[in-house]
Amino acid sequence: MNTSKTAVRFIADVCARKGIRKVVFSPGSRSAPLVIAFSQIIEIECLVIPDERVAGYFALGMAQQLGEPVAVVCTSGTAVLNLAPAICEAYYQNIPLLVLTADRPEGAVNNGENQAIMQENIFSNYVMSSHEVDGDAQTKKDLEEVIASINKAIDDTTYGFKGPVHVNVHISEPLYETTGEDLPDDVEINETEERGKEFIPLKDLQRIKSEFCYYKRKMLIVGMREYDEDFNEKLDQLNQRSDLIIVNENLSNLQVQDTVWNIDATLALIHDKRSTQYIPEVVVTLGGQVVSKKIKKFLDGMPKIHWDVPPGSNGGRGWAMFGDMFDPIEPVNEMQILNAITETEEVEGATYKNDWLKLSKQADELSSQYFAKAGYSDLKVFETLLQQLPSNAYLQFGNSTPVRYSNLFKQRNGQRVNANRGTSGIDGCVSTAAGAAYATDKLTVCIVGDVSFIYDSNALWNNYLSSKLKIIIINNNGGNIFRLLDGPQKVNNFEKFFETKHQYTAEHLAAMYGLPYYYCAAQNELDKTLQNFLDDKTGKSSILEIKTDGAISAAVYTKYFEHLKNNK
Repeated sequence: MNTSKTAVRFIADVCARKGIRKVVFSPGSRSAPLVIAFSQIIEIECLVIPDERVAGYFALGMAQQLGEPVAVVCTSGTAVLNLAPAICEAYYQNIPLLVLTADRPEGAVNNGENQAIMQENIFSNYVMSSHEVDGDAQTKKDLEEVIASINKAIDDTTYGFKGPVHVNVHISEPLYETTGEDLPDDVEINETEERGKEFIPLKDLQRIKSEFCYYKRKMLIVGMREYDEDFNEKLDQLNQRSDLIIVNENLSNLQVQDTVWNIDATLALIHDKRSTQYIPEVVVTLGGQVVSKKIKKFLDGMPKIHWDVPPGSNGGRGWAMFGDMFDPIEPVNEMQILNAITETEEVEGATYKNDWLKLSKQADELSSQYFAKAGYSDLKVFETLLQQLPSNAYLQFGNSTPVRYSNLFKQRNGQRVNANRGTSGIDGCVSTAAGAAYATDKLTVCIVGDVSFIYDSNALWNNYLSSKLKIIIINNNGGNIFRLLDGPQKVNNFEKFFETKHQYTAEHLAAMYGLPYYYCAAQNELDKTLQNFLDDKTGKSSILEIKTDGAISAAVYTKYFEHLKNNK
């Protein structure tokens, strides 16, 4: 038996036809017809997660790893607003989500109806497109309009730039009536016409080539992106040039040798008087967000040309990251631009790449000296973790300190690295990792701070926690990121208003959800505890909590950069 709402049955049917294979629901009455319709389709896996905020990020984690749209469905009212953080993150991280929100019939808002809020275009700033659909449609014409809207909505999640799309479905009572009738066969289910890809005009490509060839110092900065073998091969080809340096972070998942992977440490060695030789004339930014603030500050207003080339096509993002030196190219096609600049000849006798690599190597050697002598702290914990975590692990870093510490250590070949750096919020880090682990069934290690974990602890209220999911909490009793930033400590009552100190651990939360829990608070305990944690045989997701001192960790971090500057 299926829902008696014919239009809703068509919504589920079209989703199945167009390849939607996973749908995440949060319970609610208004969305009941959607639940009934999707649950009847054997090709679609239906998951139920009670907390809408967790559900949104769980779906995001799955879509992040699968590279295909995942649907998330909720009831009306404030439930819809709880999806907003995940939708916003998906928008800035270019992750395809199909968001289906059940709504009261049109006219219900501001007329005394329960759970009736203004849902139309509620996510308009953070979605690729928004659609209003009549879930009560019955006539052939109205049903075909519903089908056309769903077709377009699904296409919009992956056309050009990937991203979330919102479909608001108006549904009236009764909500639970079912029928054994088949869908009417006189309603046409036309696929949306395939859209052609746009390419950069030849004249623009010729200009790009001539300008790229003219300048002697070129820098490619690769931000956050998924591992892409073709992209890696193309940058490996470009990396043979002596007039070009590639700067990347762990989140770029770039596995190319002889790049500046430790940019913050490397920049600490640059003297003002000799910085000219390192300043690029042309900068090309690729991928998503760049974590390092230091590279942005170093290049502010410096490049003569800045081309921003995000993944995807059909429209430029337009980041003016380094002042006003942004040169927009419309439309953008990543591989077309990379192919064009690869065809240019390098400047004969250039030493630009070598100059940067010498500095990067020096920074690496000085870092190793400091790490060897540093006391137990967040920095030493991350050194241990990133040396000992398996090379086939999928790492999910929390925001704030974890993602920053990760960039001090070189990514191991084979590892894949992700973080919610689209908007860089702390919410949803664990939920995203849970979704990623469920989708891949691969060892997924989520490394988060204590505040991020507590904030997203509802992620454990979840029947789909994979045994491959390993959660590592760095507990320094508060928001230690504010000790690493310039400014907050100058404010009166710093600990109260910024650091939000606490004395909580995850032990009782782990016990409540029946998850194995490991704990250590000293360097000499870490190796053994980490190995026991990774070897856990209970068949459940497990938690390792590592206790550190926030003040000591901040001091060790600060002295690290002082060590680099004093020994340059």
